[in-house]
Amino acid sequence: MLNDVQSRSGIVWAYRFDAEGQPSRVPRDMLPDLAPPEGFVWLHLDLVHTRAQSWIVEQDLPDAAQEAFLSHEVHQRLDHSASLAWGVSHDLIRDIADKSEDVGALRWIIGGDFLLTGRREALHAIRMTAEALERGEPAESPAGLFEQIIEYIIDDITDAVVRLVDETDSVEDHILLDRLHDGPQRVGAIRRTAVRLHRQLSGLHVLFRRFAETQSGRSAPDAVRAAALRLLQRIDGLHHDVQSVQDRARLLQDEIAARSASRTNRQLYVLSLLTALFLPATFITGLFGINVKGLPWMEADFGAVFVALSCIGAALFTLVLLRRRGVIGD
Repeated sequence: MLNDVQSRSGIVWAYRFDAEGQPSRVPRDMLPDLAPPEGFVWLHLDLVHTRAQSWIVEQDLPDAAQEAFLSHEVHQRLDHSASLAWGVSHDLIRDIADKSEDVGALRWIIGGDFLLTGRREALHAIRMTAEALERGEPAESPAGLFEQIIEYIIDDITDAVVRLVDETDSVEDHILLDRLHDGPQRVGAIRRTAVRLHRQLSGLHVLFRRFAETQSGRSAPDAVRAAALRLLQRIDGLHHDVQSVQDRARLLQDEIAARSASRTNRQLYVLSLLTALFLPATFITGLFGINVKGLPWMEADFGAVFVALSCIGAALFTLVLLRRRGVIGD
């Protein structure tokens, strides 16, 4: 569209919310204002677009908020002033069909009349939020809409944790039945996924706890602080679940190592027994193979039979000695 001023400004989409929180799309030929006459607005920006970066600089926003919004820093963070809150959160990158396992950075600024979000890759929770708004789901405030976005991020983590618990249960059952041949690979995959989820949750947990409970956080906007407290409760539960999966994965890895060591010991035990049983026979055959005079049965018709019987007898004698010493049997 020739009059698509939003695309030329790097705005992916813009929603306007009325006093009741009902959403509606801002026409593409209109550039939304961050101070609407009623309700609030949500602007989602493509930060790869250079015009989007220029548009942010033109807005009346604190320098610290602009710097965090436009930076390439990927660590999760949360800062605030008396009227604004801004930060970086992790969300799953969305490919053409669905969400992937890769994590991207979602940048946001929450004001009294607006919510600004920005990304450099398509993100899953943002798309889910936009689809919910298209279905007519309301949002009471910018902080409430932000909470909804983080809820979708937490839902993705919850789904991943449920799948991880199911996979852990399956691996555990197969290990206990001794039917798992690819155990180390599957347990390793569980631990890698658990570590990724733990890092993502730990970042959110530290941010929201510090924001909700410290003295500096008490000077933040009340709506954002209340949303942080509610989100912290869900994050705490998930954090415990992921930690439990990590602990179980370590125990499974120890169990696999113990079973592998036991299997190796059994194999060495059998090999040692075979070596002990055949050692006398090897000595006898080596003795009779030196081809010198004086060896018994050299001229006997059944000399080979006598030597074979001697080897068998020596092996049986060794077996009896091993049993009496308790090396074999009870």
